[in-house]
Amino acid sequence: MPRNASRHLLLLGVLLTGSASAYEGATPPSEQQAAEAETPPPAPQLTKAPEVLKFVEATYPPEALARGETAQVVFFIDIDETGKVTQAEVTRSAGAEFDAAAREAVLQLEFSPAEVDGKPAPVRIEYAYHFEPKPPPPTAPTAEVEKPINFRGRVVQRGTRDPVANATVYLPEQNLSAETDADGNFELRGVTPGRLRVEISEPKHKKFFTVEEVREGEVTELTAYIWKKVENGFETVVVGAREKKEVARRTLAKQEVQSVPGTFGDPVRVLQNMPGMARAPYISGALLVRGAQPEDSQVMIDGVPIPLLYHFAGGPSVITPSIIDRIDFFPGAYGAKYGRAIAGIVDVGTRPPEPKRLHGLVDIDLLDAGFYVESPLSQTKNRGTLALAARRSYIDVLLPPVLEAFREPGSASTAVAPYYWDYQARYDLKLGKDRFEVVAFGSSDTLVVSQTGSEETQPFSLDTHQSFHRLRLAWSRPTESGWRLSLAPTVGLTVNNIGIGDQFEGGLNSRDLNLRGAAEKEFSKSLSFEAGVDVNATFYTLKLEVPGVAGPGEEDPPPVTREQDVPMASYATYAEAVWSPIERLKFVPGLRFEAYRLPSGWHPSLEPRLATRFEVNELITAKAAWGLYRQAPQPGQVDTVFGNPDLGLSRSHQTVAGFEWKLTDAVLLDMQGFYNWRQRLVVSSDQFVERDGERVPELYTHAGRGRAYGMEVLLKHELTERFYGWVAYTLSRSEQFDEEAKLYAPVQFDQSHILTLVGSYKLDNGWELGARFRLTTGRPETPIIGSTFDADRGRYVPLEGVPGSARGSTFHQLDLRAERQWTFERWRLSAYLDIQNIYNAANPEGVLWDYRYRENAPLRGLPLLPTFGVKGEF
Repeated sequence: MPRNASRHLLLLGVLLTGSASAYEGATPPSEQQAAEAETPPPAPQLTKAPEVLKFVEATYPPEALARGETAQVVFFIDIDETGKVTQAEVTRSAGAEFDAAAREAVLQLEFSPAEVDGKPAPVRIEYAYHFEPKPPPPTAPTAEVEKPINFRGRVVQRGTRDPVANATVYLPEQNLSAETDADGNFELRGVTPGRLRVEISEPKHKKFFTVEEVREGEVTELTAYIWKKVENGFETVVVGAREKKEVARRTLAKQEVQSVPGTFGDPVRVLQNMPGMARAPYISGALLVRGAQPEDSQVMIDGVPIPLLYHFAGGPSVITPSIIDRIDFFPGAYGAKYGRAIAGIVDVGTRPPEPKRLHGLVDIDLLDAGFYVESPLSQTKNRGTLALAARRSYIDVLLPPVLEAFREPGSASTAVAPYYWDYQARYDLKLGKDRFEVVAFGSSDTLVVSQTGSEETQPFSLDTHQSFHRLRLAWSRPTESGWRLSLAPTVGLTVNNIGIGDQFEGGLNSRDLNLRGAAEKEFSKSLSFEAGVDVNATFYTLKLEVPGVAGPGEEDPPPVTREQDVPMASYATYAEAVWSPIERLKFVPGLRFEAYRLPSGWHPSLEPRLATRFEVNELITAKAAWGLYRQAPQPGQVDTVFGNPDLGLSRSHQTVAGFEWKLTDAVLLDMQGFYNWRQRLVVSSDQFVERDGERVPELYTHAGRGRAYGMEVLLKHELTERFYGWVAYTLSRSEQFDEEAKLYAPVQFDQSHILTLVGSYKLDNGWELGARFRLTTGRPETPIIGSTFDADRGRYVPLEGVPGSARGSTFHQLDLRAERQWTFERWRLSAYLDIQNIYNAANPEGVLWDYRYRENAPLRGLPLLPTFGVKGEF
């Protein structure tokens, strides 16, 4: 007869809602699994597993019972929210008679309702029904002799070699089974020697079959490489869901943004497809957040400011995709942890390597080649882990011969040699509760253009170089009292140089220091607190050299040179709390105090922030935020000769309100309106001021004021095994007050309508197909209505209309991407084709005029551009 009811339920995986908790009758978890269960599970969370309330004994097939035959029938059963079994699907058969008897009994079982997030919910579980004759009553107690282990092994995923936990290893001829632990290991005792069939099953992987031979007196070992059901399916592993407290934070997980068409597999370029981000002109990589200037937003890696996010000409980001963990984008109204920007914040977080073995990849495309490798420094001792990455372009090798091949005889010879490179290195070490990090990263961009003269051209040369390097040390530790402490000092160097023939040479270089420290504690479920310091000191050196002006009788005047140090620093402390007076309401008050050290002296800044979230019901959450933000001027704007050293701080009041509506488990609608009031903006001035006893041009002043307002919509399908995608729409207006016209005029980067559609789908056999469509209205333009001839300068001068009264052409573009992956036992190979502007839209980016300003022609944007790349991962 069947065994006791408590031994029938094997809850191997709740397929629809997440992993089940251990309960009576389930396989006991390993120590490592128990430790992992202490971490917050990803939402939605199974808060109560179903338990058998009513067991029904199946009718034992008479002939099988007479033979003493045992059997096991495994099902996937669906349990509704009341605990009734609605469907039973046989996944491992024991024969028609056993299957029918077991299915009839299983359909009559009754369970306690499973609960997801505290509420009854339907689930699917794997359930094994055992047929085993009742043994005769023992005549006398006998001690069992445990049989030796003679069959063991490890189950790993094919291609990645990642361990597969909770897989069932079954020997059907001997009715023996075992489950793999967190490391994919299993053991079986008392396996009868001989050739035997092995079946390995796990819900997310294809069923695996093999035949192994067990010899007498030996231990047979098996390493099984099993396939995922959706090969290279999208996958995210969330150890602890990040608390939602910012109203306008949009977080991109690495897995969902590596294959967006038009980004060449670069996750950071996906920022350009988010609501609130305007399209940068031509191939520029500028971050245009809600119509603000690029310098009004701040870019960071692990909280460390960096001068640029993309390589030149809108190229890839300055950080290798493999080391990226997340990308946080705050288009406005962000919390007190960040400052020094009156527009948006982008913070790219790197991933601490925790490999159990050597792992790496090589990525090669038509523009550059790079690698990433990570490994523990010891397999037996705790010596930490190391990750290295680097990339270098080879445009400087390919482009010159192409230009020379298409050069017409007699025309000027132009040599263009652009190239970029970047690197990242990270070392992590855990010593007890202490965690130490050493992170080094940097980037370099160089462009050299030289043109020989001809009958129609003059010799010309251009040499630009920009680079930065950072070294960051970090320490963190949780204390016995519940506080989590962290400290991270950073040192760096930034270089920006440009030379134009013998006409101009300049540079803005800096030595950079940064320090971040924080103390965090959760006092209760309704109150948590964080306080910290954020110090940033930058010591700029401004260098300029221009040809001198010849005086009377002077033929070769010396060049005019200028070199000036411009130290700028800011010292900030902040405090922020998350308070929930009731479960559905959350307040996030914050306060940031920052003292700016500028050439004009000290400028203190007190910046209050407040955000709130209210759960209207299980599906809809209302949200709102307000904050005050300040920003220092650019270093060139406070130069004593080419700027105004008396400049202070610009200011912005930012307000956001909206709601989030969870349409389904995978689809979220996020809508919000925003209004940014910008004051004391730095603008050009033609006035004169008294400075150091002299009357000098003011050049810059704080007379500017502007506003940006609009609505942002994000309809996002969250990452699932096969699909992700979103629709992003921004309706906005960014304006600045024109003192002469006495009205608000659109700013240079204002774009009224921005629409982006992104989607990617995983097919079988390793294929993935994706598409991106973008549509944006044109940027403001100043029309040219005629021209006059300037006899003094010997050229025509355009007559301009009302600034910003015209608009450029609407931009629209479709990008497609196809990727194919081949999976081998120990490594994977993928190849992709990424095509931008598939229908070759002209997309004018500007207007080119003839010398008299009578005829014009459009400056075409990026044409159809295919890119091919391959990547190998082991």
